[in-house]
Amino acid sequence: MDLMACIMKGYISLSIGVIMCELLGLSFKHPITPSLSFKGFRHRGEKNPDGWGVAFYPDESVQIIKEAIKSNESSLSKFLENYSKIKSKIFIAHVRESSQGMTSYKNTHPFLRELNSKEYAFAHNGTLENYKAVLEISSFRPVGETDSEHAFCHIMNCIKDRSINKWINDDFKWLKNKFLEVNSFGKFNCILTDGEFLFCYRDINGSRKLHYTYRKAPYNRFRLKDEDLEVNIHGEEESGQSGFIIATNPLTSEKWDSFKFGELIVFKGGKIVFS
Repeated sequence: MDLMACIMKGYISLSIGVIMCELLGLSFKHPITPSLSFKGFRHRGEKNPDGWGVAFYPDESVQIIKEAIKSNESSLSKFLENYSKIKSKIFIAHVRESSQGMTSYKNTHPFLRELNSKEYAFAHNGTLENYKAVLEISSFRPVGETDSEHAFCHIMNCIKDRSINKWINDDFKWLKNKFLEVNSFGKFNCILTDGEFLFCYRDINGSRKLHYTYRKAPYNRFRLKDEDLEVNIHGEEESGQSGFIIATNPLTSEKWDSFKFGELIVFKGGKIVFS
């Protein structure tokens, strides 16, 4: 089964390889129990050789699995193809082709920070320049050398300074402006999550793509583009499962919506709560 088929069956086969590059996000109403399939992803390692990673929330705490090696040379990614003990409403994933910082675990996405008893995970696609003197960091400081982690620490400092304990609509508007601020230093697509909300932002200049699609039972036949698979979904009419998939490039032949330039969309429990 392909990505969409298994998601809708409740035991997602997360074929990260079809991302072709950088970012993937999932937000669903009910937890998904995935068997992480890296078949396509492992082949993409030649074009994105500097690391891979996934983040998800078994409970209130995040679990991050990542390596600073080619995915197609990873025994861990091969193991995850058939591992079915993961369960979460939210996932983010990233494959890395480095532009700043050496190839190392500390520079591999997603990154993690804790604030107000919530664990935030973050992944970024793009390159920032001349940002260090302006994007201030204090309480949260980078471990590695990447522009991505520095931007994440800056954003986390700003969230702390705003004293956000429970996100509301005004905070979403404020966060969009923070992303725009970071975006002024270069190319910036990102996905941020606290385990409850999934914040997805597209570069203001459109230099990076970002798409999303909605899935709800009952499900129609669809085709996974990269692997030319066609699956007829049935028998899930009573499941109540629904949610969104966010990806750099569309994963299937069905309709995907493109993020507008500079758009922030916030997902929670398989629904859009801010756009």
